[in-house]
Amino acid sequence: MKLRRKVAYGILTLLLAACVWPAYLVWWAQNTAEAHGCKFGMAMHTDGCWVDGENIGSQLNAAYSNAGFVLLTMPVGFLVVLVLLIMVT
Repeated sequence: MKLRRKVAYGILTLLLAACVWPAYLVWWAQNTAEAHGCKFGMAMHTDGCWVDGENIGSQLNAAYSNAGFVLLTMPVGFLVVLVLLIMVT
């Protein structure tokens, strides 16, 4: 395999990881809130989410704020997967 092809695989793989990252953060925030019995969404601004005596509501809200990026990154990620599939075959 030529170096140019290896570099292309590496760049596309990093781009795919960057496209999946916002969706992972939203998933993590929701699952963490549900696991600790917190109300997920706008109620977290007022009630917070207490875990081991620490309020992690602001961290969960920061992770959930990436939900808008999912609308942009998922179609790009789908195209990257298609390009990778075409390159492999």
